[in-house]
Amino acid sequence: MSTPPQRLTYGQLTPLVLAHLRVHPDAAFTPWELARVLGHSHGTIRRILTRLSAAGTVDQIGERPARFRHHR
Repeated sequence: MSTPPQRLTYGQLTPLVLAHLRVHPDAAFTPWELARVLGHSHGTIRRILTRLSAAGTVDQIGERPARFRHHR
C-alpha cells in the first residue's frame, strides 16, 4: 500500500513545479504528468501552471492537452 503525499502549505508546491520545469527546459508537461512525478493533485498543479503562465514564468504550449514548459 502506498502512502499518501505529504500535505503542503500554501505556496510550497509552486517551487517544486518550477524546479521540475527548470531541470527539463526543453520538455513540455501536462498537469497530469507533473502530478504523477510530484505526487500531488493535477487540479492544483494545473491552477499553479495557469497562474505561472499568466505571469509569464512558464509557457503554455498546447490546449488539448494543455502542456507547459519553463519560459526561456
